[in-house]
Amino acid sequence: MPLTRVSLLKGKPPEYRKAILDGLYQAMRESFGVPEDDRFMLIEEYDKAILITARTIWELPGMMIS
Repeated sequence: MPLTRVSLLKGKPPEYRKAILDGLYQAMRESFGVPEDDRFMLIEEYDKAILITARTIWELPGMMIS
């Protein structure tokens, strides 16, 4: 059973969090052959003052929060 951890800013609605996890799970099923119903996924939520990222992450647009 793969473990997936996602870090987000606090305040995202439940539908948003579910869509993130469902998309990741589907990608893992397609890419790595993860069996159906084999999920162990966690979301960690952070305040803006704590979650700090570079302006670009892996060449994708990012955010700088201070």
